[in-house]
Amino acid sequence: MLKLEQERAKFALEQVERVKGSTKVAKFKTQLLKLPARLHNNGLGQTVGYLLAQKPDSPEREICGWLETWLKQGYAGIYAEGSLIQCITGTPPSEHDPGKVEPKYRRASGEARALANWLKRFAEAFLAGEAE
Repeated sequence: MLKLEQERAKFALEQVERVKGSTKVAKFKTQLLKLPARLHNNGLGQTVGYLLAQKPDSPEREICGWLETWLKQGYAGIYAEGSLIQCITGTPPSEHDPGKVEPKYRRASGEARALANWLKRFAEAFLAGEAE
């Protein structure tokens, strides 16, 4: 079984590999290079809000989906019910207990930042061309 850091790296590499041939590779690269700073400066909730505010077929929305997959179904498995934004805001019924929301949010924020670092490094290494 892989360690958590290895699982993060594997997941991040799989996502970056999937967009290598995309016509939007420069946009993906730009957004992935900015992701760690966004999470650090704005926090998980604000960053997810920004990503969700973009067009449905945008790289930002896809990146948000990656975060959601990692935080809900991935090795991290922090959240279980509802969309990522519902989990962050504590709106799924099982998350209404304030004692549950804050520790999960802090853990999810740390996981998102750790994953974002891998995504950024792999974008630098494997996504061709200049960022937009």
